[in-house]
Amino acid sequence: MAKKTPGTEIAKPAPHDPYKMRTLEQILALFDGGDFLEEVMDGHKKLQIDLLEHKAEHGTKGCGGSMTLQVSYALGKSGDVAMGATVTFKAPKKPPSSAAAFINDNGELTLYSPFMSRMHQPVRDVSDYDPDTGEVRDTD
Repeated sequence: MAKKTPGTEIAKPAPHDPYKMRTLEQILALFDGGDFLEEVMDGHKKLQIDLLEHKAEHGTKGCGGSMTLQVSYALGKSGDVAMGATVTFKAPKKPPSSAAAFINDNGELTLYSPFMSRMHQPVRDVSDYDPDTGEVRDTD
């Protein structure tokens, strides 16, 4: 087999196109006359504020959010491109509310701690103690 040498053709520079979309911002500004880009930026700002508020109220655990941007394209027969765009924001999920209570002997919730019942018993007499220091001696 003979080796083929690469062509010696010089690449032509692309002609200057003043209408070429060069940034994502330019593409997003096409939708709804720029209103869609404004919606994206407003939603992004709100998401950042939601993150800061969640951190202030609940700390950094579970402090995450997301922005999903979807752009769809459909190519027409004459080379035109129909486009659609949607954006969704997911703010940090608030943790569930919390509370505490106790269960009594009947299986009902109560705010009365079982440890409190022991505290309300009368003071017991101790017969074996050191009269000088007041230290209670073990009975074992």
